[in-house]
Amino acid sequence: MKIIVASDIHNDFDMIYKIIEAYEKFGADYIILLGDIGDFGEIKKDLIKKLVEKINPNKILILPGNHETYEQVKELEYLYKIRNFHEKYFIKDNLLIAGIGGGDVPIFVIDDKEIKKFLYSIENKGKYIIIFSHLPPARSLTSLNISGSESLRNFIEKEKRVILNVHGHMHETGGLEDIINNAKIINVARNIKLIEIDNKKIYIKDIH
Repeated sequence: MKIIVASDIHNDFDMIYKIIEAYEKFGADYIILLGDIGDFGEIKKDLIKKLVEKINPNKILILPGNHETYEQVKELEYLYKIRNFHEKYFIKDNLLIAGIGGGDVPIFVIDDKEIKKFLYSIENKGKYIIIFSHLPPARSLTSLNISGSESLRNFIEKEKRVILNVHGHMHETGGLEDIINNAKIINVARNIKLIEIDNKKIYIKDIH
């Protein structure tokens, strides 16, 4: 399975064009955007339209970050037939792939208890678990120890079947990686990466 993932686009059309170029070059089963698509509640007209003109909208999954509301992502889902991936999951082969959006600063702030509730709803499903989130796990190298979800951190520490958490939010550590328990943690804030998953083996390629 191939996934192109990016976060914190912040109305940057150059990042959208790079995602399209990566898709045309490498192909992908899914394009996942981990929030902060826009800036302070404003998403530029045609930003997502550019993607769906080149990529099947059924392959595009979007989380809200803290710069756009859940309702705005629902509106994008309605307009462009993409998939709002907030607090949702699907199972493919032996992988459970889950998404949780929201941030710890406005506009869209998610309560950590809500993150905990969602994560524990997937606890007994799937052989291996991959979590796509806007927030990093708390106290990770990719969070600078100043942001992040304690519930996400605790779940990864407890649940050995989590093999990967990809997040955004922290621009300062975009591109950095960490390891928690059995899981690789990757920050893709202001980055684009191609992630290839074969059983539980994970291969990562930077997209420039």
